[in-house]
Amino acid sequence: MPKKILVVEDESELIVLYDEMLHDEFKVLTAATGKDAIEIFDRENPEIAIMDIHLLDISGIEVTKYIKNKSPDTIVIAVSAYGEKLKDVLEAGASTLVQKPFIVKELFTLIHDLTQPISSIESQAQINLEGSNNIPSSLTRIAFDAVIENMGEGSLKILLKRSGLDRYIGNLPPYDDSPSITRDEYTKIIQNVFYILGEKGAKPILYICGKAGFKHSLEDNPTLFGVAGVAMKLMSENKKKKFILTKVLKRLEEIFGNPHILEEDEENFYVKLPLCPYCKGLTSTKPICYTPIGFYEEVIKWATGKPEKVEQIQCKAMGHEYCIFKIPK
Repeated sequence: MPKKILVVEDESELIVLYDEMLHDEFKVLTAATGKDAIEIFDRENPEIAIMDIHLLDISGIEVTKYIKNKSPDTIVIAVSAYGEKLKDVLEAGASTLVQKPFIVKELFTLIHDLTQPISSIESQAQINLEGSNNIPSSLTRIAFDAVIENMGEGSLKILLKRSGLDRYIGNLPPYDDSPSITRDEYTKIIQNVFYILGEKGAKPILYICGKAGFKHSLEDNPTLFGVAGVAMKLMSENKKKKFILTKVLKRLEEIFGNPHILEEDEENFYVKLPLCPYCKGLTSTKPICYTPIGFYEEVIKWATGKPEKVEQIQCKAMGHEYCIFKIPK
């Protein structure tokens, strides 16, 4: 017998779209208001609910709270065109969220990912730690924590399943330099963050990852940065920037295995990436490498004690030859 799925949506065109997408595998129940959703839920007890946050009568957040109080095992997927209440609906008990406009195929995949059990074989898969092709566990953990904090554990579960990283579900990597995912897997995570959450949802998560990544580097390499701090005391501000950028770019080359080229003119420093793990395989009409922006801003703030705005002026996702980040002198 097919599982029941309750679609709560006040746009009639979307209700038709949901029905066409889901009716082959689910018994689709629809409601255009929060009141109708509660009545149908009480009568039908569906296993899954797709919940529009902005309804005409009762908010989707309140309906989600009602459903989760009555049936904690019900999977609720929140849907909204607005970002300001997404964390509220996660706190209400939603398993994950999708931002409008969404891609039908991607939403259908999310539903399957949330409803399919993880096989014991997948969850116990062994990680290959050989060679230097692996990202430090701390950077991987920072990325996972950023997803949990901004989008909830359900979104992380989907991300891990989509990225072939089931082994980390319920088994997050430690905050240390032990090898974790491969460079290709790191890139795949970023791709799936965009595919699942869209550019609007991906931006804050990836930006936070960059900032947190440098802060953890400070904690993890006290000797390196301690010596650098002493060496920079008598330097001018621009020399401080160049000195620390040279140090951290060398470390990033070791981690990601791609060139990080530092250039400058009279007004700015430029970091050029001919190979970019942050937008590989993606296309966009604007720059989308948010992780290095957050990282470089923290680097400069540490070196000078002043916040600086880092701007990406070229992006390979836009068809440029390099990803280029501009750092003012």
